[in-house]
Amino acid sequence: MLIDPAARIGHEEAAQTAQKREVYIQTRLRQIRAWNMVGWLLWVLLAMACFWLYQQKPMYLNPAMLSAQVQIGKMPTNEILQLAALGSLIFWGFIALLVGIIFMIYTAMYSERKLIRLFESLHREDLAHYQSNETHTSTAEPSTRNIKN
Repeated sequence: MLIDPAARIGHEEAAQTAQKREVYIQTRLRQIRAWNMVGWLLWVLLAMACFWLYQQKPMYLNPAMLSAQVQIGKMPTNEILQLAALGSLIFWGFIALLVGIIFMIYTAMYSERKLIRLFESLHREDLAHYQSNETHTSTAEPSTRNIKN
């Protein structure tokens, strides 16, 4: 059976498109899995930074300790000025901002993982449909037409 050249080009384009989709799906799934590792690393680094800051300068994170030190008079003047300018709320706000960013990225990756799984299932259905059509066209007999004179 001879295959129409236009159908053959469509066949090649469909095969290339299917390959491109498969590469895209695998790349995005690999990036999502990589984010899980990077995200956990960011959580650990953020926790370590908070712990280090609390160990080195607990007054930056604990306003009650700051006020107690000021009332006792054990606080150096330059640190009072520094903390008055910065305030502990800025540190907590920065930490909350980092937590929010990490959480948003996790949410985006979760949503994209769901979308990729849906896309992958549609891709598999498309491939199955394409392969079934391919087997039908290769095994089908050429059609005969009635020609009227």
